[in-house]
Amino acid sequence: MKGTNLGEFEEIVMLTVATLYDEAYGVAVMEDIERRTGRSVSVGALHSALERLEEKGFVQSRFGEATPERGAGASGSSR
Repeated sequence: MKGTNLGEFEEIVMLTVATLYDEAYGVAVMEDIERRTGRSVSVGALHSALERLEEKGFVQSRFGEATPERGAGASGSSR
């Protein structure tokens, strides 16, 4: 496991993923963070944070089935 120190944004992302659990796909995580913090979140920043959290062993990504909320294609989610 890579270093386990977390930055503020990584903590926010991890807590949001834990809160949303099975609904923790990219757009939902981004929207929830923006709604709760009032801060704008870019897709790139979110994906970078998720990659760092996965490298550190805090989250694990997976592909889920398509849902009306996520569209017709498979979409990655984290937990």
